[in-house]
Amino acid sequence: MTHGIAVYLTISLISMFSACGTTVLTRQCSSFCVCDTWYGLERASCVGRHLYSIHTGAPNNVQALDLSDNVISLLSNFELADVGMTRLKYLNLSENAISEIGLNAFDGLTNLTILDLSKNRLHDISDEVFERNRNLRILILSKNNFNSHVPKLRSSSLMELSLDSCQISHLPPDTFNGLTHVRRLDLSNNLMIQMSTIVVQTLHVLNKLSLEGNPWSCNKIMFELQTYLNAKSIEFNEVCGKKINVKKFEKMINLPTKSRSYHHLANASMLFDETKSVTEYNVSNTLKDKNLSTCEQMINQMHVVDYKSVVYWFLLLGFILGISSGVFISYIWLSRMCLCNRRYRYHEQFNDELITSQRLSLLDSYLQGLISSDRSLIESCPGTPPPQYRDVMLRPNLYPPRESNLNNNGNGYGEMYT
Repeated sequence: MTHGIAVYLTISLISMFSACGTTVLTRQCSSFCVCDTWYGLERASCVGRHLYSIHTGAPNNVQALDLSDNVISLLSNFELADVGMTRLKYLNLSENAISEIGLNAFDGLTNLTILDLSKNRLHDISDEVFERNRNLRILILSKNNFNSHVPKLRSSSLMELSLDSCQISHLPPDTFNGLTHVRRLDLSNNLMIQMSTIVVQTLHVLNKLSLEGNPWSCNKIMFELQTYLNAKSIEFNEVCGKKINVKKFEKMINLPTKSRSYHHLANASMLFDETKSVTEYNVSNTLKDKNLSTCEQMINQMHVVDYKSVVYWFLLLGFILGISSGVFISYIWLSRMCLCNRRYRYHEQFNDELITSQRLSLLDSYLQGLISSDRSLIESCPGTPPPQYRDVMLRPNLYPPRESNLNNNGNGYGEMYT
């Protein structure tokens, strides 16, 4: 009985201490994060909190920190070490807006093993930024925008590098010279047309290379790369076939020889079919009718090409004739319009002159009538006083000089003095 009581008390005390410890850990965690244990690591998950920096208030003894899906845009020098995150082994900064990383941003994180910087806005990274992280094994830089500024990273411990979907169009020969221990390299879904073998020759322990999803040009350089990868037993998916794609002019040059061989084969099959039964012979004839020889196909293609060229020439000729006829009709129409406008202006001017002349004649007749009426009035009324000097000077036509009553031998002043 006493032993049972002692066991009960012991269990009660243990549960109390564990509850107290859980309360202490809960109090230490930030209000922006959720603290738990993840793969044996003390983790603080601060996902989707609209955080602008890594200063979340999470306990500094965490070994895994998840800051994905936030709006962090800058990682300054010694920022993580100043917060006290020196025990981090796993750091997830994916799906942020990071566009700049300081040269010493990850200094002090000697235990950092996995770093995820995917889905950010990185255009360039300093070559020595991860050189002091001696335990870094996995680096994920997917879905950034490096284009032609692929970082030439230096890390003696990195074993896996992801550069997929980074808009990479070209890789200089010395891109991976500082990564001597990389085993897995992902270059898929980029914009590369070709890649020289020299790029991967410095990766002596490489065992897997992802190349799919690029617009590769299957030329001599790419076939040399595939030959090198096969010789080194490096796992990869072939992006080019075994035979080089023949260009159009090469097909035209090689076509006659191929047609001859096909023609001989067709003749051989015909001779072989003659020894068969009637049914088989009919079947072979129907097959031959369906599968014409290469020469006949070439002739048909030539006829088709000639027909198409004739059609094209007719279309071009019709187009030219249509344009020329349209220009000619437009010219005739415009010339007629100009002629009509000239005739209309001439008639209008003639009418104006006619109206003006009629008006002038009417005015002249009216004035002559006035003058005649004034003269008749003066002659009919001899006792009227003479007009004023001003009227005579202004209207000389209305007051002509009177005939002189002087004698032929007089000087005009005789009457005044007699």
